[in-house]
Amino acid sequence: MLREHFARLCPVCPVCRAAGRDPAKLVLGSVALAHGEDIIEGVLLCSERACQREHPIIDGIPVVVVDIESWASHQLDAVLRRDDLSPFSESLLGDAAGPSSPLQHERSNLSAYGWAHWGDYAGQTERRHGGAYAELLQHARKLTEQPVHGLWFDLGCSVGRGTLELARAGAELAVGIDLSFSMLRVAERVRRAARAVFPLRRHGVVFERFQRDVPDVPSDRMSYWCCDATVLPLSTARCDGALLLNLLDCVPRPLNLLAEVGRVLVPKAYALFSSPYDWSPQATAMDQWLGGHSQRSASGGSSVAELRRVLSADCAAGVETGLVLEAERDGVPWRVQTSERSTMEYAVHLALLRRKG
Repeated sequence: MLREHFARLCPVCPVCRAAGRDPAKLVLGSVALAHGEDIIEGVLLCSERACQREHPIIDGIPVVVVDIESWASHQLDAVLRRDDLSPFSESLLGDAAGPSSPLQHERSNLSAYGWAHWGDYAGQTERRHGGAYAELLQHARKLTEQPVHGLWFDLGCSVGRGTLELARAGAELAVGIDLSFSMLRVAERVRRAARAVFPLRRHGVVFERFQRDVPDVPSDRMSYWCCDATVLPLSTARCDGALLLNLLDCVPRPLNLLAEVGRVLVPKAYALFSSPYDWSPQATAMDQWLGGHSQRSASGGSSVAELRRVLSADCAAGVETGLVLEAERDGVPWRVQTSERSTMEYAVHLALLRRKG
């Protein structure tokens, strides 16, 4: 985290927000490790005496969440996992841990998302669909002629390609937000070292290490933060635009996510949205789904129709998002390679969401 990025964001404490208090500003506390103006290890402190919550900075990534204990219980293995093992040693551990291990789960996720985000830098013709994320983002940007400028947030940034492309497109500061520390670590390595490194699954528990240089990385205009996208550490009307690609069906409360996006956008700013509406009770309780059930309703269970409804002026969903739908395109292909012989194919719904005002 660059000091100037912290100053630009003026983050506030999400713990105060969750408690219903006026959100206090976060201040920079102790710095344990820094490379020039880049803070690698340290802590952010809530300035409110009644709170004084510490938010750690680990590997250059601020962790700013409401429930740090719950986050640590799910993410501590990823934080502590060594990244200096040779591919040989990593393969031995992968074989020993087996196909049902947390290591296998993490490596498989990093492989699928890493290849979608960075696979087009491989220069290989035998693997398919590398860089599918960049193609999806291009389709999304065609929904508007407005240029990228100012402060943008990439919510659910995963391993970070969208944040990079926003900075390349002209954002003064592009901030990637995700809760997965292992994915943010891949993204942060691209920012600091201009190199994409992640495990790439061939089949079974057989992986190879993908390592490619990434040119033209505007690291001085990129930052990655570990946060809950539904409780952002930002004051109201702080950002000039947002990416919201394939995140809606991955959060416990999708309507709260849309409302949070509406809260942090400045009036008339827009968010680029996409979703395959691949609802799962492991991520989202069924009563929180937008569509995907109640096929006897007026929408017939269509998630696209439900999104239109909750963003319409006459919606009585109980959550005011502050957003309107201005343009959309359905059926856009999105492919995720799960191994060298297996690919999952989706047809996603793209939409341009505008903040009222």
